[in-house]
Amino acid sequence: MVKIAARNLLAVLLVCCLAGLVPAQNTSEKVKTNIKALDMENPPTKVDVLAGKSLALKPTPTPEEPEPAEISKPGHSEATIKLSHPGLESFAIRGEGFLVPAESIHAGQSFKYVVQISWEGKLGDIEVDEPDPPLLTNIRLLKVVPSNKVSPENKRAIAEFAYHLKGLDKGKAYIGMVDAKYRMKDGNGNGSFRLKELRFDLMASQLNWGKIILTALAAAGCLAALAVIYFGIRIIMRRKPPIQPAASDEISSAHERIRGELASMRLFLIDGEVRSFYDKMTKLAKGFIAATEGNEVFKMSTDEMLAYLTDKNYNPENRDRIFQILELCDRVKFAGHMPTQSESDQIIKEFETLLKAPH
Repeated sequence: MVKIAARNLLAVLLVCCLAGLVPAQNTSEKVKTNIKALDMENPPTKVDVLAGKSLALKPTPTPEEPEPAEISKPGHSEATIKLSHPGLESFAIRGEGFLVPAESIHAGQSFKYVVQISWEGKLGDIEVDEPDPPLLTNIRLLKVVPSNKVSPENKRAIAEFAYHLKGLDKGKAYIGMVDAKYRMKDGNGNGSFRLKELRFDLMASQLNWGKIILTALAAAGCLAALAVIYFGIRIIMRRKPPIQPAASDEISSAHERIRGELASMRLFLIDGEVRSFYDKMTKLAKGFIAATEGNEVFKMSTDEMLAYLTDKNYNPENRDRIFQILELCDRVKFAGHMPTQSESDQIIKEFETLLKAPH
């Protein structure tokens, strides 16, 4: 056992001596050579030199920074295009949807969600079906306006569907997916697109002063028109209708009636009812004129009736007699005049002459 241990010890010492005999310069040169031989784009993190040989450990890879995610535009949605025929690839078909305005939409405000599918070529190359309206939350659909046009910027043909919308309440709003189909006009292929849903916030409603002013002006105009109509009707109603002259038979009948009443007028004087006599004479005088000029004369005063008869070129003698009768009646009724017997007899005679005179 002692011999075996001594032999092992000698072997270890021999190995150590041999290792110590390796020149340091050669070792350094080998290390430098091995380092140069490494890929300098990925340098080692640790080099161990053992027995004149270099050992390079693989470096720990540095984690790569993730590429920034594509930031979508506000109020914008891209479409997924599906083609069922290789011939459609040459048209470079694209689809998108966007809000107008893109931001700051208020509750109660009208806005548009525009869905477009475009392609390189002519408008007549591809036919696009109108998509079904999307699912809407907190939004009301007003109308859909389809149109076709060519972009002035890139000359791409565009099929457009403009959804006219109106925001309801402040808060979250949602426009669902839009699916539509299209096909080549020559029937060689068809495809479809799906527009992603769109979520956005509706801001608090704001006063639309332009609309308020226009509404107020319209209301004021309506009120002014109603006022003109109202006062026009009042003016028309206040106008006195033209007096229609009575027929000759009616005139004769009225005069006979007046003549019969006039014969009994003296009874009022005999009974001492002077005031009643002159009241009755006023009615008989106006009734005499009304027989030819109409019943509107009963509403006229003595002066108004005189002016009216003058304008109508009424018989001057008859007009003056009527005026004398009515003037005396007014003096008795309103001025407190106490007529004499001769004045009362004279007024009866004037009336009898008036009935006999030509008209």
